[in-house]
Amino acid sequence: AASLPQWSGVDGNYPYNWNYVQQNQISASSVNRLQVSWIYPLPTAPPFYSSNFQGVTHPLIAVDGIAYAVTNSHHVLAMNVKTGAAIWQKDLPVLKFNHPQFDNFCCGIGPGGINITGHYHDIWYTSKVLGKPLLWVLANNYTLFAFNALTGDTDMHWDLINLRIPVSGNFGRYGTITPAIAIDEKAGLLLAGSAVSEGTNAGRGYLQGWDLTKSPPKLIWQKYMIPPQDGSDPQWSLKSVQGMSHAYIFNGTAQIDLKSLPASQLSAMLANDWGNFGFNGTHSYAGAGPGWGGAWAVDQGTDTAYIGTAQPSPDFNATSRPGPNLWSDAIMAVDMKTGNFVWAFQTTAHDVWDWDCSWSVLLANATISGQQQKVVYKACKNGVLYGMDAGTGKMLWYFNAPSIKRPQYSWPIYDPRNSKLMNKPWGNYPSKVPYVTNPGFAGAIESDPAYDPTTNTVFVATFNNQMTYETSCVVGRGCPYGSQGVPNTCCANSGNLNTTIWAVDGSTGQAKWSHFIDNVGFRGGLATSGGVVYVISPDGNLYYLDALTGKTIGSKLIGAGLVDQPAIAADSDGNVNLVMAGTGTTGSFACFTCSTPGFLFAMSLGGAQPATPTTTTATTTIVSTASGPSTGIDQSTFYAVSAVAIVATIAAGFFAMRQRKAAA
Repeated sequence: AASLPQWSGVDGNYPYNWNYVQQNQISASSVNRLQVSWIYPLPTAPPFYSSNFQGVTHPLIAVDGIAYAVTNSHHVLAMNVKTGAAIWQKDLPVLKFNHPQFDNFCCGIGPGGINITGHYHDIWYTSKVLGKPLLWVLANNYTLFAFNALTGDTDMHWDLINLRIPVSGNFGRYGTITPAIAIDEKAGLLLAGSAVSEGTNAGRGYLQGWDLTKSPPKLIWQKYMIPPQDGSDPQWSLKSVQGMSHAYIFNGTAQIDLKSLPASQLSAMLANDWGNFGFNGTHSYAGAGPGWGGAWAVDQGTDTAYIGTAQPSPDFNATSRPGPNLWSDAIMAVDMKTGNFVWAFQTTAHDVWDWDCSWSVLLANATISGQQQKVVYKACKNGVLYGMDAGTGKMLWYFNAPSIKRPQYSWPIYDPRNSKLMNKPWGNYPSKVPYVTNPGFAGAIESDPAYDPTTNTVFVATFNNQMTYETSCVVGRGCPYGSQGVPNTCCANSGNLNTTIWAVDGSTGQAKWSHFIDNVGFRGGLATSGGVVYVISPDGNLYYLDALTGKTIGSKLIGAGLVDQPAIAADSDGNVNLVMAGTGTTGSFACFTCSTPGFLFAMSLGGAQPATPTTTTATTTIVSTASGPSTGIDQSTFYAVSAVAIVATIAAGFFAMRQRKAAA
C-alpha cells in the first residue's frame, strides 16, 4: 500500500492529527525542569456576548514560532512563542443570523439577533493555499475567515451557507456551535460541515465541497448524511449503502458488513430508517449532523477526508427516529472532489446515549499482519477506539477499555439486525423510572487521542462518569420543541469520576499499559513527544507520563482546570516550548462553557522570559520547517485561572488589547 509522508503540515502533523512532535530537547529526563516562561491575560468578552463564553476552548496551533488562538468572544490572536508578545490581533465582526433556520433553540437569541454562542473547537493553518501562510477561522455564523498568518490581514472571507436558499429536505434547524472544516492544500479543496442541535429541532446534516483555487471560492457540491426530514425518501439509507464501496455497522463485538448481506435482509434493516422524523407538516422532530469538534484527517494523495459524525437527535429518546439512524455516530471517508461517500462505519446503531464520534480522526501508517498500510484510528464517546483500513473502512481491531464500567442499560451496543432494538425508544424502555448509565452524556472518550509513529502506539484517555437519566417526552402535546428526551434538570452524577490513560498497540489493538487518575474526568486531548505523554487534568495539574511504561515522571501544578493538550512548538531561537491556554477553576471536570477569560501561557526549559505585549501588526523572525519535522502540536488549550506572579509583568498588555481593530 502507498505510504504517507513521515512528516506533514503544521503542529501535530496535520492533516494526520497525530498530536506528536519529533524533538529531543524536552524528554523524559528533562521534562521536570519545565517552568512557566510567560503568561498573557486574555480579554474579557464584550458585554453584548454571553459572560459564559469566555477564554479559549479550542486547541492552539503553533507553527514557525507563532501560536494562534481565537477566544469564544471572537477575538483572534497571534502570539510570539518565545516572548508571549502579541504579533497581531483582531476581532471578528459582530456575528448575526437573518434566517428562521437559525433561531433561539440554543442561546436565547432569535433570527437576526446577535450571536452570543461563541464556542470554538478548532482553527486551521495552511501554507500552500494561495501561496501564502493562512490562518482559518470558521465563525459561529458559518462565515469562514482566512487571515494572513504573518500580518493578520484578512485575505478573504465568505459564507458557507446561503441564508436565502432553504436546505433541501430540511425541516429542523441548524446550530451555531462549531461547524467543521478540513482542507486539502495540494488540491485546493475545502470540506465543510453543518452543525445541528441535540434536540428534536435538529436540522438535516450536510457536507459541502469548496474549490479554493477560484476567486471567490466556489461551492462544487453539497451532500446530505441523513434522509429528508419529512420521510419522503424511505429508501435513502438503503441507497446510500448501495452507492458506497464499503459500509459497516458495529454491534459491540463485531462489524456487520452491510454490502455482504442478502438484499432482503439489508432492505428490512434499512428501509424507512429514521421513519418520518415525527414530521407534522411543518417541523421534523429528529436529525443529525457532522461531528462538532476535533480535526478531520485528509489524505492529500487521494483527496480523501476522514470525518466523524455526531449523535442522532434527540439524544436520549428515540421515539421520533426508528432504525439504525444512518449516518449518525459514524466514521466516514469522503471524496473531497465529488462529495461521494467512499465508505462508512457506524459505531452505535440507534444511539440512545449521546455517543457521537466527534473529536479528531488520526491517519497513519501501520504494519498489520506483516504489511504496511494506511490506517484510520478513531475513538468515539461509546468508549471504543477503532483501527480501520483507510481504503475500505474495514475494522482491523477495536479496543474497549476494561476500565469503563458499563451498567445494565449502557451495554451492549444495539445490533442493527434486531428490529425490536431498532425501535426501542430509550435505554430502560418500557420503564419510566430513572436509570443509571455509563458513559454519561460526556461519553467515555471526550478527547483527542495521540499517536507516536516511532513506536506505533495510540494513546487514549477514557473515563467513568455514571449518571442517572430520567426520560421525558419529545413529541406531542406538552413536549417543548427542542427537547433532548431528558428533563432540563438532567442528569445527576451517580458515581465518582475517574480517568484511565491507555497506550494501545496500533497494529493489534492490544493494551501496552494503563495509568489511573482518580476523582477527575477527562476532556480535551493528549500529546506525546520525546518519550513523554502529556496529560492535562481539570484538577489543575499537567501530568508527565513515560510513553513506554505509563509510569509518572512528574507533574506541574498550573493551579487551574485544564482541558486541552499543550502545543509543543519551537520558538524563533529553535528552543522547544509548551504553549497553552487556561480559564476556569479547578474541579473534577472541565467547564464546557467558561465564565473566566483566563490567559495564554508557555512553559520552557529556560525559565521565565520578559513579556512585551504590542498592539502593532508585525511579522516575526521565524524558523523554517520546510526540510524537517513539524515544530508544534495541533491542539492545545487549558481552561484556568492561575496565580503565577508573572501575570503582573504583562497586565498592561491586557488593557492595550482592548484598543484593537475588527476584521474586515
